[in-house]
Amino acid sequence: MSELDTPVVLTDRLAAVGWHLGGARVCVVPPGAAAEAFATALGATRLVLLTAAIARALPPPELAAARRGTTPLVLVLDEALEAPAARPVARHARAVLGVAP
Repeated sequence: MSELDTPVVLTDRLAAVGWHLGGARVCVVPPGAAAEAFATALGATRLVLLTAAIARALPPPELAAARRGTTPLVLVLDEALEAPAARPVARHARAVLGVAP
């Protein structure tokens, strides 16, 4: 399996742990760095996943063009999956990992 076959996930710090454990290459995107991280991910894999929050930080024409393309496949994760209510283990994970809420 080549590096191109491993998905790249642009996400927040807490969700990054789960994606990493699932075998994805994870990029924790700091504020103001979404466009640079997205451009890097587009050239590094055949599948780019990004959170809705990061998608909103990208220029809409740039994101739309990438989503219309065929390689890499670009998918925006449903915002409902990011909500704390959708992740009932979020509070427990924060406590175990020592990550501030």
